[in-house]
Parts: sequence; structure tokens; C-alpha cells
Amino acid sequence: MKPYETGRKRKIKKEVRLSDIEWKAVQKRMQMSGISSFSDYGRQMLINGYVVVIDDSEELKEFTYEINKIGNNINQIAHVANSCGSVSEETINIVIGLMNNIWQFQRYILSATPSSTASTT
Repeated sequence: MKPYETGRKRKIKKEVRLSDIEWKAVQKRMQMSGISSFSDYGRQMLINGYVVVIDDSEELKEFTYEINKIGNNINQIAHVANSCGSVSEETINIVIGLMNNIWQFQRYILSATPSSTASTT
């Protein structure tokens, strides 16, 4: 029976051969990524070249909270700009500062602890 006749959405099948050492290395990386399916792990690695792992840590929750606050501020500024028809240079500088806060906090989170916050495998 052909794959498309079984209801599978992926019709193309490829095989890969690994040595024992290579397979152990792949298994270790799969375990680190939290992906238990070789098919899923292999597909992500082949398509993207990496696997991103993000845990639901306190730092990530704080990051999300901060982004929401900054987003609300930017929405308020946009609302004023739309109602007044213009935005002051000071307001634009505030938005730039808010965006810089996002980037700084993101860099902090991504550099904090690759194994517990965010990492590429």
C-alpha cells in the first residue's frame, strides 16, 4: 500500500544510515531537545538546521509580562498618534526605548542558561 493511500500527509520517505556512535549522538541531542520522535527531530534539523527548546521558566514568564506591558504602551502611543494625526519626537524616542528594553531582556533570557531557558540543539 502506498503512503498516500494510508491517509498519511507526508508521502515522501527517506532513509538514513548511522553508525552506533552517530546514533548515540543523535539520541543524546534528541533527549536534550525533548523530542522523542526521530522523524520529528530529523525533519526539524533537515528543514531548519536546528531545534529550539524553550522551557516555561520564571524568566520566560517575566519576559512575556514585560512584552505585554510594552505592547500596551505602544498601543496607547499609536492611539494618540491616530487621534492627533502626528507623533512627537519624544514619543518616538519612548517607543525606541521600549523596543530596546525588549531586545535587552531577550538577549538576557537567551544567554541565561541554554539548558533551562532556550537553546538550539
